[in-house]
Amino acid sequence: MQWSWFARKTADSTNSPSPSDAELAERLRQRDEHAFLRLYDLHRSSVLRFLLHMTGSITAAEELTQEVFVVILDAMCAGTVGQFDPQRGTWEGYLLGIARNLARAERRKMHRVVSLESLLETPEWNLLLQKFCENVQVGDVQTTLMVRSELQALYRAISDLPDHYREAVVLCSLQEKSYRDAAAILQCSEGTVASRMNRAKAILAAKLRRTAQGKISAPAILPGKEGSDVRTAIEANRN
Repeated sequence: MQWSWFARKTADSTNSPSPSDAELAERLRQRDEHAFLRLYDLHRSSVLRFLLHMTGSITAAEELTQEVFVVILDAMCAGTVGQFDPQRGTWEGYLLGIARNLARAERRKMHRVVSLESLLETPEWNLLLQKFCENVQVGDVQTTLMVRSELQALYRAISDLPDHYREAVVLCSLQEKSYRDAAAILQCSEGTVASRMNRAKAILAAKLRRTAQGKISAPAILPGKEGSDVRTAIEANRN
């Protein structure tokens, strides 16, 4: 089956009730084109946000997002969608796992520091800035500009983190996934995710101190869905 219809939307692709992950999987096994479009509509934004944070490039993120769904589309055409098990995870997590592997390959291929200038003008970045300003109750323009500058410094520091630390920060803080969900995507334990988050915050705090960016802190902007309770997550993993 060809997939030239990949970018074509159907009239009811976004208006119909969201099917369960199991239902979507079954319909994809039957090579249902509408099911694929529904999957795309439901999870494209999440995949794109993750790849924006991981690559620091709008162009790369958009191209890799398409690649993620082409992987699913090719699997559907080949009858191998059965590799996804709704009993073990969600479609979003499965797609983010594919995106994670593609992002790592992209960064190895680029071998250079990515400019974040265009990324810092995206709605995703402005939403991050708005949320932080609301959390710290920033009201005046001058302070907002100062916070924006310091958030840019923090974001650049995040982009320089080793892959395993950056993935944890992006998932748990920037995309507000729980340690449990992040662990499923990263294929590690919850305790490992918690440990990576703790270590990433320490690295970021040190980098901000060295660059004299002292008015905001990494823990303040990167609380994670579990908050700062790293010990709880590690103990839960041991039990």
